[in-house]
Amino acid sequence: MKRRLVMCMLILLLVTSGLALFPGEKVYACSCLKSDAQKRLETYTTVFTGEVVKKGGSQIYRYNGVREYTFDVDSAWKGVSAKKMKIVGRGGGSDSCGIEFEKNQSYLIFASLDERDNRLHTNLCSGNVPSEQAGDDLKLLGAGKLVSKEDFGETKDGGGRTGPFYLILYGGVILLAALAVLWLWRRKKRI
Repeated sequence: MKRRLVMCMLILLLVTSGLALFPGEKVYACSCLKSDAQKRLETYTTVFTGEVVKKGGSQIYRYNGVREYTFDVDSAWKGVSAKKMKIVGRGGGSDSCGIEFEKNQSYLIFASLDERDNRLHTNLCSGNVPSEQAGDDLKLLGAGKLVSKEDFGETKDGGGRTGPFYLILYGGVILLAALAVLWLWRRKKRI
């Protein structure tokens, strides 16, 4: 019995010392397949260069943190439908393929339409780069189409009344309707 316990302890000691002496290779949670800009142009729904003009707050989408960015589009190769485009970037840092865009900075963007929420999404593996580092990619893509407001007429830039505004408006209307019904009910009860 004592001999068996000593053998188990020796085996355990050898295994743990082996792990300490010969650690495995570094493991990264996010690993991206390499592809050139021409291949990404074929793969992604939307490709453009633009400056971040609005950086939204963090949200949870499908168990991940995301952030919505509004870009003022300069040049387009594919899928641009407005001068101002909204792109959802996965949060969480590079270890989980997250990406962060800085306001007032220009980027080359590759994004795909997610049919579950009908929004354009991107992440670290999409190949997005700051415009000043996109020289080789831009050469592969060729000349994009310069985008102006006139190309789309009146565009929505996300600065208008959306989301919370309508929630407050509809909540106020419902509250007023409920108060009117209560007032009528009390009035009828008095008669």
